[in-house]
Amino acid sequence: MGNSKCSILVVDDERINVALFTAQLKSESYITLSASSGEEALKIAEREHPDLILLDVMMPGMSGFEVAERLKSNGSTKNIPIIMITALDDRQTMIKGLQCGVEEFLTKPVLSVELLLRVRNLLKLKKYQDLLAAHSIQLEEQVAEGNLRLSEAQEKLIQSEKLASIGQLAAGVAHEINNPIGFVKSNFSSLKTYVADILDILQQYEAAEPLLPADSPAVQKLKVLKASADLPFISEDIQQLIAQSQDGIARVAKIIQDLKDFARSDSNPTWVTADVLGCLDSALNIATNEIKYKASVVREYGSLPEIECLPAQLGQVFLNILVNAAQAIDPQSGLGKIVIRSGQQDDEHIWVEISDTGCGMSDAQLKRIFDPFYTTKAVGVGTGLGLSISYGIIQRHGGNIRATSTPGEGTTFRIELPVRQAETQET
Repeated sequence: MGNSKCSILVVDDERINVALFTAQLKSESYITLSASSGEEALKIAEREHPDLILLDVMMPGMSGFEVAERLKSNGSTKNIPIIMITALDDRQTMIKGLQCGVEEFLTKPVLSVELLLRVRNLLKLKKYQDLLAAHSIQLEEQVAEGNLRLSEAQEKLIQSEKLASIGQLAAGVAHEINNPIGFVKSNFSSLKTYVADILDILQQYEAAEPLLPADSPAVQKLKVLKASADLPFISEDIQQLIAQSQDGIARVAKIIQDLKDFARSDSNPTWVTADVLGCLDSALNIATNEIKYKASVVREYGSLPEIECLPAQLGQVFLNILVNAAQAIDPQSGLGKIVIRSGQQDDEHIWVEISDTGCGMSDAQLKRIFDPFYTTKAVGVGTGLGLSISYGIIQRHGGNIRATSTPGEGTTFRIELPVRQAETQET
């Protein structure tokens, strides 16, 4: 801080004193301002923010003590150092000045060398105080940023621990259900064959019925049984019941597979270098039937490098989000839109965004979408595992996944992935 950049406000009702102090200060290249009253001093200090104030004690109207008190109580001027100039060389005056916040004292007549030394030292002290304040603000900002990062890390850790504990439960549940579902599925397959054979035999008996004597007691009994049992209805309905039961078993099997995927208990993936846009297109092809009657798809692909990843698992993430996007769009409101964008964040990271014009989600729903078994869909439509699985997959890739949403307008998922894995992943 050179003298030429420091401004000093001289406050004294005596013009000769103002002129004397101004001349002494200008000899050291200080910029000077002057005020002849306390009121004028307060206005100039508020407007100009000088680096230091020379303040006379005895002035008409507002005394130097009152001026100092008001300067130190004002947020914009409280840090300006004050040298109080007094003709009263007594301890009581100094104590009162200190109580008002004054930093230094000079007693009239003021020696030029003493004035300049005290000004120089006080300005140097102010410089260090300003640097300390700046560093303090910078430190507070760094602490706030650190706290934010810590909060984000804690949130991710909690999510990971939640996924791990639920994953263990999911693996156990999947294992316990998988065996009985397996033999029920097998039994229904055999049952379908047996029923088809029985119905075929019944049709043969029915075709041979006219060849039997009409007055035979056996024939009469068969006619009564057929009428009471409604055989044509049973023949048709039993096949529908078997088909519906097989469909139900298939849905249960799909839930079990989701549980197994969530637990990653039966996966043995291989990390390879792959084209993310190819994974996106494959997921779109699989989801075509889910999307085509509800939304148009707009591809806004940016150029992407191939990345080190697990392509099948990334495909699963994209498929989950695309199916969710389609299911969020109400076909009654007209054809919706799904927009897929991609780009390169920097040399080390790429991003993919999938946006829809669906029903959107509230803030409360957004906070829970990655929780296992949480779903905003109707009962029977979703298991609440798709996004949990997706979250785990993206975390495993060292990436990030987040969502923004506006109720009634739609949702956007953004996925960020590293181009290269930091270290060899365990499969």
